[in-house]
Amino acid sequence: MRSKAEELHKIIIQLETDRYDYEQRKLTQELDLKELKERQKAQLRAKALNKGLDPESFTGKYPPKIRMYSKYERRTDTRSYDDRKKMYEGGWEVVRAEHLEGVWKEKYDEWSKRPAKKLPKWFGERPGKKAGEPETPEGEEGEEAAPVEEEYDEEEEEEEYDEEEE
Repeated sequence: MRSKAEELHKIIIQLETDRYDYEQRKLTQELDLKELKERQKAQLRAKALNKGLDPESFTGKYPPKIRMYSKYERRTDTRSYDDRKKMYEGGWEVVRAEHLEGVWKEKYDEWSKRPAKKLPKWFGERPGKKAGEPETPEGEEGEEAAPVEEEYDEEEEEEEYDEEEE
């Protein structure tokens, strides 16, 4: 029993020392990586300065330039980064909302350009009517009724002309 306990104790000690060694190796590797990254950053800064650019341009501060090519034509995309970024934002909902807004503006412009119509006829007394005034002001009904009749007459004449040709 004693020999078995001593054997297990030796195994445990060996495992603990191995674990400590691995932890120390991990720490030294992390420090080495950090130092290498700093060296790389310094090299990239020097390269950017030699080219006359911002020192941070190659170190990952800015996103890389995106080159987009047309699938069907052999030329590069001339849109700016923001324009291309907007292409992928929102999707169909944004396009639909913009379309609906455009349609609404067109309809609203048409509606606002239309001539103002007469107030509806009221049963009984017209609002704002003074005592002794006629039912409708002079000339309102006659002006509107005449053009409607003229259009109708022209339509009848066209129909008669078409019938004669056949």
